[in-house]
Amino acid sequence: SEGRGTMLAAIAVALALWAGCAHAARSDGHTEEVKYVSYGSVVKLQHVKSGYRLHSHEVAYGSGSGQQSVTATPREDDHGSFWVVKAADAEEEPEQGTPIPCGSRIRLEHLLTKKNLHSHDHASPYGSYEVSAYGNDGLGDSGDDFELLCYPDSSVWQRFATVSLRHIATNRFLQANQKSVYGQPIQGQIEVSATPKKSGNTQWKTNEGIYYVERD
Repeated sequence: SEGRGTMLAAIAVALALWAGCAHAARSDGHTEEVKYVSYGSVVKLQHVKSGYRLHSHEVAYGSGSGQQSVTATPREDDHGSFWVVKAADAEEEPEQGTPIPCGSRIRLEHLLTKKNLHSHDHASPYGSYEVSAYGNDGLGDSGDDFELLCYPDSSVWQRFATVSLRHIATNRFLQANQKSVYGQPIQGQIEVSATPKKSGNTQWKTNEGIYYVERD
């Protein structure tokens, strides 16, 4: 919607001004330490093993689906690494600031291009399964849905805690591989793909971003 687009644009400007910060926002304008990830938060997902951040950009795959590519970047200050955390298939989006229960079905919308993190059965450039950014203005399909798996078990998604994301349609896990390095035009970034097996490569945690807390 137009209102939602305006809100995301304002968030993008704010993040551009202080991309390295981790911030907790309250509806009354105050800030505070926040311990969980909530719906509506704008986050960077950091790959635990490599330290790289989940990233996208207006660069299409030259093979497979030809959709917008998703990678992981070593740059901490890259604005293309922010993702909006949303509920999957919700008739009404949960109230901003609501903690996300572990086991939830979620979507991650790329802040700058408004496409959702997505996967399917296309092969990835390095031989796993492709992960792309798909859709328009946050709208997509069931290939955008991921299950949030928390380690250790927790009732809600904790900031900085290790999680995995299981792609529901294919039963595969979001991974990054530091050995699969791209050349130009995205030199130094590594492949993000989907795999049927959990490993150290399928572990992620939240880092920088804007984190909303529940209203009093």
